[in-house]
Amino acid sequence: MAQRSPNYTLVLVLLIISTGITFWAQTRPGIALLPADVASMPANVGKWHKFGEDQQPDTDVLEGWLVSKENFLSRTYQNGDGEKVTLMLVYKGLDRRGWHVSEMCFSGSGYNVRQSVTNIPYAGRDQLGVQLIAKSTETGATVMSVYWFALGSRAEHNFWKQQAYMALARLNPPKEGWAFIRVTTEVSGSEQEALQRIRDFVQAASGPLVSALTSVKPGK
Repeated sequence: MAQRSPNYTLVLVLLIISTGITFWAQTRPGIALLPADVASMPANVGKWHKFGEDQQPDTDVLEGWLVSKENFLSRTYQNGDGEKVTLMLVYKGLDRRGWHVSEMCFSGSGYNVRQSVTNIPYAGRDQLGVQLIAKSTETGATVMSVYWFALGSRAEHNFWKQQAYMALARLNPPKEGWAFIRVTTEVSGSEQEALQRIRDFVQAASGPLVSALTSVKPGK
C-alpha cells in the first residue's frame, strides 16, 4: 500500500489560523463584565440569619486566591433551630489564576475527604455541586461542604470544564464573571440531615447570590 504524504498545505493553514486566533485573543481589549457586589449579600436570607461577624480572610488567603477583600466573603448563618452553615463566596471574574478546589484544601489541613456529586437548588433549578465529607484526623470532627463554580445563575461542578469555559471567554465574552461558592456545615447527626441543611440554605440564598454576582437585583 502506498504511503500518503502529509498535507503540508493544510497543516500550514491550520497553524496560521491557530496563531491568528491566539494573537487576536491576547491583543483584543479587555472584556467589560457586569459588576459584582459580594458585600451585598444580605444578613438575612429566608429563615437564615447572620451569626456573629464575617470571618476576615488572612492576607495569604487573599494572595492565594488573587482577589481583594472586597471580592471575598466568609459568613456564618444560623436558622431558628440553632443549625449553622458557613458561606464562602469568592468572585474571580475571568481571572484563571489562583483557583482552589476544597478537597485539596481539606486534605492539606489534615482531613480525610470523601468526594461525590450532588444536586443543589441554585437559581430556581436543580444543578450539580461537589459534595465533600471531611473528617479531621486529629479531633474526629466531621464537616460537609458543597461547592460549585457560578457564572451568574449558572452552576458548574467540574473544575476542568469551568476552566475551559473561562479560556473560551475571549472568543465568546460572557456578561458575568465566575465565582466560587461553598457552603459548609458540621455533621452532628446523619449525613443526609447535613446535606438537607445545606440545600435548604442554598435554596434561600441563591437569589441573593445571583444578585451579588450580577447587576440583576431582586425583583428585576
